[in-house]
Amino acid sequence: MFVLIVYDVPAGRTERYKKMLRRRLEHVQYSVFYGDVTPGLLVEIKNDIEDLLQPDDSIIVFEAERVGAVDLTTYGDTEEPGSRFT
Repeated sequence: MFVLIVYDVPAGRTERYKKMLRRRLEHVQYSVFYGDVTPGLLVEIKNDIEDLLQPDDSIIVFEAERVGAVDLTTYGDTEEPGSRFT
């Protein structure tokens, strides 16, 4: 299962989400993470998000059944997504 998670939270809280998400997903931009996960791991991630969530936090989780269902194009000075794990 492919997942893309983005967040918009107050500056003092970004490290909490970043640390939790980097353990499981590729960090591609400041508040953007993605990866191929099992359904069970996705449940764990969502539970961790709910545990960290505060009233002024905004987190969006995009899901696709398979990674091939998502096209990816990068522009500008950026590493190719997935390079962290190769």
